[in-house]
Amino acid sequence: MSSKPITTWYLQYQGPTLSLPDWPTDCLLMEARRPSPELSQFLFHAVGTPWHWFSRLSWDYQQWLDHVANEDVRTWVLYQDGSIAGFVELNLHPSTPSAVAGSTEAKQCSVELKFFGLLPAFTGQGLGPKLSQAAIALAQQWLQAQKNAETPNIWVHTCSDDHPAALATYQRAGFVEYHREQEAATIPVDYAEAALCRSYVHSRLARFQKP
Repeated sequence: MSSKPITTWYLQYQGPTLSLPDWPTDCLLMEARRPSPELSQFLFHAVGTPWHWFSRLSWDYQQWLDHVANEDVRTWVLYQDGSIAGFVELNLHPSTPSAVAGSTEAKQCSVELKFFGLLPAFTGQGLGPKLSQAAIALAQQWLQAQKNAETPNIWVHTCSDDHPAALATYQRAGFVEYHREQEAATIPVDYAEAALCRSYVHSRLARFQKP
């Protein structure tokens, strides 16, 4: 591992309430309601490795299982002509007690657009803007179902090591920067080796190894 200076932008959605997009007839966006570590690990790897996503490359099978079993994590998969084209992962951050002494007021919950993207073969077809619209609309619907979400709070963060168009894409979708950080991030020295996800592969094999 090595350290690399990274700029991280935190953005909050400040646009209108959106409806789900009209997809082309060969596309289908479906929620993955049954927790599957294999599916979620594949999505992260397939979409993220061209842009050197690394935050979950070291996760083992149990970490993936715990993550997808969390009811505050929801994933939607985009299919085109029966093939997986992309995905959206939303994370609900429930309310927490106020930090103000003696206050009984709770902080509003929020939905984070945690991961979002297309596989390389499906870019350049206009699916990205539709997927971002769907992500925002789904986050809004999720928040509307929460008792303490009178003021919708949908946010995302991206960094200088992500897709070069990521920040502009979020801004065009209606996200506005509210915080920025610059710090050294610990990243794999050999990304190709890290992308092999050996911890996940070995732990999965061990889990299902025949006695």
